Amino acid sequence: MLKYILICFIVLIFVSNVSGQKKMDIATIKLNLDNKKNKTDTNTIKLQIQLGSYYLNKPGEHKEVLDSGITAFNKAIQMSVAIHSAKWLNEAMMLKGTSYLKQDNLKQGKAIFMEVVNYYRKMDDKYNEGKTWARLGDNISIDNTPSIPEKINSYEQARALFQQTSHKLDEADMNKNIADIHLNQKKLDLAETELLRVLAQYKAIGYKKLHYTYHSLAEVSKQKVDLHNELLYRHEVIKSMNATADTALADFYYAKLALVYADLNKYDQSLVYILKSAEILKKRKQYEDFYGYLSLIIYDFITAKRPKEALVYLKQAVIDVPPKILAQKVDMYEAFGNIYVALKDYPKAEQYYLKMMEVYKITNFSKDFYTTNEQMVADFVHYNETMAGFYLLTQQFRKAGIYTKQILSLPSNAIRPITLTKIHRMQFRVDSASGNYVAAIKHFEIHKRLDDSLFNAIKNKQIEELDISYKTKENKQSIRFLQEQSKSQKNELQKANMQRNITFGGAAMLIIIAGLAFNGYRHKQRSNQQLQSKQTEINNQNLSLQKLLNEKDSLIDEKDWLLKEVHHRVKNNLQIVMSLLNTQSAFLKNNAALAAIRESQNRVQAIALIHQKLYSNSDVAYIDMSVYINELISYLVDCYNPGDRGIRFEQMVQPVKLDVAQAVPVGLILNEAITNAIKYAFPTQRGEIKIALQLSEETIILTIADNGIGLPVDFDIQKASSLGMEMMKALSKQLGGYFKMENCGGAVIAVEFRAEKRLSSIERKTFVVN
Repeated sequence: MLKYILICFIVLIFVSNVSGQKKMDIATIKLNLDNKKNKTDTNTIKLQIQLGSYYLNKPGEHKEVLDSGITAFNKAIQMSVAIHSAKWLNEAMMLKGTSYLKQDNLKQGKAIFMEVVNYYRKMDDKYNEGKTWARLGDNISIDNTPSIPEKINSYEQARALFQQTSHKLDEADMNKNIADIHLNQKKLDLAETELLRVLAQYKAIGYKKLHYTYHSLAEVSKQKVDLHNELLYRHEVIKSMNATADTALADFYYAKLALVYADLNKYDQSLVYILKSAEILKKRKQYEDFYGYLSLIIYDFITAKRPKEALVYLKQAVIDVPPKILAQKVDMYEAFGNIYVALKDYPKAEQYYLKMMEVYKITNFSKDFYTTNEQMVADFVHYNETMAGFYLLTQQFRKAGIYTKQILSLPSNAIRPITLTKIHRMQFRVDSASGNYVAAIKHFEIHKRLDDSLFNAIKNKQIEELDISYKTKENKQSIRFLQEQSKSQKNELQKANMQRNITFGGAAMLIIIAGLAFNGYRHKQRSNQQLQSKQTEINNQNLSLQKLLNEKDSLIDEKDWLLKEVHHRVKNNLQIVMSLLNTQSAFLKNNAALAAIRESQNRVQAIALIHQKLYSNSDVAYIDMSVYINELISYLVDCYNPGDRGIRFEQMVQPVKLDVAQAVPVGLILNEAITNAIKYAFPTQRGEIKIALQLSEETIILTIADNGIGLPVDFDIQKASSLGMEMMKALSKQLGGYFKMENCGGAVIAVEFRAEKRLSSIERKTFVVN
């Protein structure tokens, strides 16, 4: 498996360039400072800021190095105060604050930034106040999870100030930064909604460099495993980049496009774009990422069944760009290993793979070699997966298990779902080979669950194709029956012809009864004409029936796809509503209002889940309520975490199918009843919530019962006026059913209604209850 190239945007503009001077090395800066001893002027302040910035931006996270930077910034602050330079004082203060933030000292770092904010606030300079807030947000680490709310708040403060000063581009930039944080948090639906809004903002003000936003949208699609949508956005990135001639990250963008094509198994197209990336780096003489791209080049050659070409290319690449750093050596050894596997030279492949791991272990989970935690985890997964795959290929299962267990020791949400399902499949093979069948089954179940969720749409399409094939077979059987009938008619016609011939032959012998023979002949001739007429009619009917069957299949397919598209769009619109509610909740402090929005989100989700099931199933008319109820309960469990309070669920749900007109009100009633039970039934003790759905002849009975504290003694269902209660009564009425709520060892809610009778599309003369 190819190592997925993980390249993050690197801040190339160094703070030391604020003065417009060329960047100097540390020795030159110190020499110039020595020449300016005991002298306080603007140039000396700049040199102190350059010295501090050198320590601040030095790779790695060494507290003593950052302390040296803070010392330099303190001297710059003192000098700025001495000559009354507000510009350099604020700059030195912000750099000092950034140093504390890099030491994960959020409190002290923010406090220093706030001194600069207060200065601009006193000067009523809202734009520079906004810039300061934005800079604070930029310097709070995305990897420091507890600090994320402060990062978002900084961007929100900046956005509000830019909005007041009508700096629309800066305002849109802040929205983009917030969306990228949500993307990093894997709040994918929210991030996608925000990014689409940012895209509209940029277009409205005529901002042309849209490739950064398209890149983020592509990353959302990548994490959703929506490869075709990701491909669309990657091409938009390239189009915008070329249109604006902003090609600083051209190699990165082409590499990302190549990766999508590789994921889609289109290796020839992938090879075209990754070769472009490598050539760009060669022209620029920037080789830091060259070996990462080289990995994909070799992978594409191999998967396109061109391993000998891969070996020639790799040997020449190593001559052109010799590996200088550890990461490049790791990539080189891996590339050689992959090629020799493709050439089936396994001993040589193992030698290179072991060299790869030997060098990689030096960089393993070390901040000196990585800029983000995500990069570290991705490489850890990739190299261990490579080793596990090789040992499984060569049936060295014990060795393979060493590497799969390393990956599975990580939190599951740190691994791409498309990768995690492969690792569980690998572990299943390892456990099976060692005779540990219980563990093997567990890993296989996880693999199947992940695999089904990832490729559900593909599998549904296959099911539909099988269904169409089955219907086609039925139609062919009908045609075959008609053809057999036609064949029978032909046999009868042949017999008649034979009789006619006999008649002709007998006419010469039986001249005595010529008159009778002639009459018999005329009678047979008329029979023959009738049979031929029937044969022609049957042939015409066959052609007409075939045409009708083809038209019917086409109309059925078109209707199903249109219905699926409608349900898909309804579901997407409901997801947008949920995202808007989620966004609104971020601005609310009132707990009651937050609870109301949360309940509204749950109601929308209950409806959205129905439409999701309709467009993802082969049957676009009905919902399997046993599956739906299970998924709705799982969603509510995720929302409220009832398991932490010892609340358990028991389901007694028959495989009843309902159409959307009945499924929506049933889903909303379930949502209200289960939510109320979770929130109010068990204030102190543990408990159980039972959900039952039963079909008795043509009547459906839905029951939600708990063994909690029950209803108040003076409870009167007619007088109850809460929104949830009114909704359940109204929805029961919509179903044409009977609603009941009572105490019976806890609260019991029951809804009884008649199942809809629908005319089957296959058995047109038979009514069925679904």
